[in-house]
Amino acid sequence: MRGRMSPAAGRAAIPTIGSVVVASVAFAILAFAGPAPARANEEQKAAQVIERALQKHGADVHRCFERSLADRLDTAGKVEIEVEVGPAGRVTAAKLLPRGQSAPSVLSACVQKAATGWTVEGIEPGAKVVLPFSFQPQMSQFVVRAEDVSERVLGSASPGKAKPGPKRDAPFTVKVLADETNMRVQGISLTQLNIGPASRVAMHRHPRSAKVLYLLKGHARLLGPAGVAPVKLDEGAVAFVPAGYPHVIENMGRQSTAVFLQAFVPPGPERVYRDSTDARGRADFEVIRDSATAKLPDEGNGHVVVVTATEAAAVPTPGGKGTIKVLLDPKATGSEAVTVNLLEFPLGTEVPRHDHGRSIEILYTVVGEGKLSVGREEYPFGNDSVLYLPAGQPHAIKFITEKADKTEKPPEKIVAVQFLTSGRAAGAVRTPSPAAPTKPAAKTR
Repeated sequence: MRGRMSPAAGRAAIPTIGSVVVASVAFAILAFAGPAPARANEEQKAAQVIERALQKHGADVHRCFERSLADRLDTAGKVEIEVEVGPAGRVTAAKLLPRGQSAPSVLSACVQKAATGWTVEGIEPGAKVVLPFSFQPQMSQFVVRAEDVSERVLGSASPGKAKPGPKRDAPFTVKVLADETNMRVQGISLTQLNIGPASRVAMHRHPRSAKVLYLLKGHARLLGPAGVAPVKLDEGAVAFVPAGYPHVIENMGRQSTAVFLQAFVPPGPERVYRDSTDARGRADFEVIRDSATAKLPDEGNGHVVVVTATEAAAVPTPGGKGTIKVLLDPKATGSEAVTVNLLEFPLGTEVPRHDHGRSIEILYTVVGEGKLSVGREEYPFGNDSVLYLPAGQPHAIKFITEKADKTEKPPEKIVAVQFLTSGRAAGAVRTPSPAAPTKPAAKTR
């Protein structure tokens, strides 16, 4: 196919790129000389060639959109990429065109980078093709990968990738894994807190929100007001911090980063991670400048509880396909805010369709990959993924036994941390509740 580029854009059958990319995908076509029927025929061939290329590489565009949605569900806009085609249809260069760019820079840069590895077979070497993409905001999403979420420094909007290890630009950083902005979560939020070596989060409190800390990696301490003994946290430990409780979170490691899951019930404090000037977030995240003024909250808010997985009794899940360890519940914490369970399943387990009544569920997969089914749709997930299920939402989960990389050894079992808001208090949990741990949890007041 020989010809020159025309500023006019042609449109062929629109390829659907994944389930979340609303692909209004148009492309510039080549303008050919000659009789009108011949020109139309050649233009149609060019359109079909490019459409096939977009279908072939649609997963790349879907992945770029998925990464952007992990930070904001309202991600939307247009991206126009001009690619230059070389021998065998290989793209030799790709650049963003200044016109029609309204998508976030992270999304457009991702699509541009992906396009440099594409092939557009059937196009004459030296031709340049314009690929406009249109992305529409989504109404909901149920799965987010932690690796896709921007890492934030409190007071800074600069995103980046998490880099575990001793070198950090700030004492601590945060990834907002699940909140109203990226998953439309109500009633609870989940963040990943990364505290650098020998660093700490200074004394603060959350006047309205109870907090759960689950230590994924490292060794840490939870310090309270003067006169309260520090509490040691080892990997796999979970701590409940009642609303209004002044506390410091300290990384005891000098060469490694302490990585926590951090849940707020109700949500609010996580808002300062997105915007340090957010009035509601600042009210819910109160920094205590003088620790001598720190006071214990009313006992009605509950009390500090620290539990390790070895302290909790494992009971069979409904159906007996795995085990559940109740780490925190209202009986242990004195608060109706949240229940935290550690779930373990053998490989290949299928959790049948169910819901949790009025309880909101957030499931964090520490180890394991599979597919979440909601309605007729399936959503794949892997290690370190967040699954969000609104109250009353029927869902099923199938854990996959084989790794995508056949050389990678499969895990011995599936491990996930489950957060449930208090629907049981309203008598609405529709799945059987497991028995409470037989060994009492350690308490610090």
